[in-house]
Amino acid sequence: MSVLRRKRGRPQADIEHDIRRGLAEILPILRIDDCAIELDGFDPATGTAIIHVTGGCQDCNASVVTFMQGIEVQLKRRITELKLVVVNVDSTA
Repeated sequence: MSVLRRKRGRPQADIEHDIRRGLAEILPILRIDDCAIELDGFDPATGTAIIHVTGGCQDCNASVVTFMQGIEVQLKRRITELKLVVVNVDSTA
């Protein structure tokens, strides 16, 4: 008799690495000055990535929403485990 085994997903560290690599590849395209985006964490149970954005732009909160939508789409295309991107903004303007 065979035993059914649940297929395990990729390790969390591998997914986080892929998210960081995706951000590194996408960000130069945006050409946003004085703004940094980094991964704070990934919850494999929900597929949620928490992204931290820091920057000195005066309209940072508004612009983050706009460009994060595009980043989220690109990351989801690259990382199938990713279901949601949550953004924490820290504007120093």
